Amino acid sequence: MNGFQVCRTLRLERNWTPILILTAKDGEWDEVEGLDTGADDYLTKPFSHAVLVARLRALLRRGARERPAVLTAGDVRLDPASRIASRGAVHLDLTSRELALLEFLLRRRGEVVSKREILAHVWDFGFDGNPNIVEVYVRRLRDKLDRPFGRVSIETLRGSGYRLAADGG
Repeated sequence: MNGFQVCRTLRLERNWTPILILTAKDGEWDEVEGLDTGADDYLTKPFSHAVLVARLRALLRRGARERPAVLTAGDVRLDPASRIASRGAVHLDLTSRELALLEFLLRRRGEVVSKREILAHVWDFGFDGNPNIVEVYVRRLRDKLDRPFGRVSIETLRGSGYRLAADGG
């Protein structure tokens, strides 16, 4: 089990102990993955002992974070802090991008959101790929969130965008 898996497991078990990842992995996407799996801080080798101690003191000063509110729409639930999504009692195994899409839709539940808005919030303004990627991820999310349960929570409004039913579908 690597450090990212340990971090993810702790968060899935609702353990909110502050986590500082200390690693030789110094790539931008490695740091993103570490923080997205629930770490509170990330420090790469080589590092200064004084900086490590200062970061640990800062984590202790902050204490355990208060968990953000759980987002819901009917029986669809997402805890952004632990990155746990579920429908009823069933845990949904979602990728980081699918979680980000679900979070955006839950925060705007009942509202129509355009493909452009989704790209801006779930990807970023600098996204230079094919905007149809949104359709791909909406389909993937439907495959995990709706189809296994015989539900329809994400509506497509032709020419306008998508809407997550306020009641979760």
